[in-house]
Amino acid sequence: MQNSKTMQSEIGGYISTVIREHFGKGPTSVFVIVKPPFVIVHLRGFLSPTEKILLQKNEFRRVMEIRHLLIEELKPDICAAFSRASGEKVESIYSDWHLENQTGMLIGVMASREAAAEFDWQSDATQEALHDSVVEASRKAEKKPESTELFWLNDRTLLIERTGFLVEIERELIRNGLAEELKQVKRPLEKRLLLKETPFPDLLKRDIREIFLDWEFSTDISYILVLLEPNKHS
Repeated sequence: MQNSKTMQSEIGGYISTVIREHFGKGPTSVFVIVKPPFVIVHLRGFLSPTEKILLQKNEFRRVMEIRHLLIEELKPDICAAFSRASGEKVESIYSDWHLENQTGMLIGVMASREAAAEFDWQSDATQEALHDSVVEASRKAEKKPESTELFWLNDRTLLIERTGFLVEIERELIRNGLAEELKQVKRPLEKRLLLKETPFPDLLKRDIREIFLDWEFSTDISYILVLLEPNKHS
C-alpha cells in the first residue's frame, strides 16, 4: 500500500478529473481520507452551470437523479481507481450530495475487513451511548438494524455502518423499481430523526457540519458520514 499522502493525492486528482469531464466543472476542493477498509472523499464547491439553472427552477430531484445515474455508470471505474491507489480491492461505492451547500461525499469500501478492528475511539461520548442513539434513530425510521458499527476516521469524521435495516414495505418499493424515490424520502427523515429525536448531537458535544447518507439496498447495508466542526477547545 502506498503512503497516505500519495494515495490521497492520487484519489483526489482522479475524482476532480472525472467530475470535470462528466459535469463540465470540477469541485473547488477535494478532501480524501484513506483508512482501511474505507476511502472517504468529501467534495466542496461542486455545482455545474446546468445544475445551477435546474435548481433555480426547483428541479432538485432531477439534479439528484442525474447525479445518481452518472455515479452508477462510473462506479466500476471509481472502484478500480480507488483500488489502484490504495493497493486494496475496493468493491463498493456510496454517494450523497448537499446541493444547497455544493458539497458531496463518496465512500469506497474495501473487500477486506481486517483493518476494521483497528479504529481508535475519538469521542468523549461512550461508545455504547452513541451506538444506542444511532440504533434509536434507525428504529424510529424503519427497524433496529441487525448490526450497527461506528468508526472514527479522525477526530472530526465519524462513519456509521448499518446492516439489516429494511422493512418489508421498503423491500416491496425496491422490487417495484422505486429505490431512488425511497432514498429521496429516507434521507431527510433519517437525518431529522438522528439530529432532532435522539441524544446523538448532545452526546458528541460538537457542532455537526454535515451528514451524508447512502444505502445499498441489494445487500441491506447503509453508511452515514458525520462531519464535525473543529473542537473549540483544541
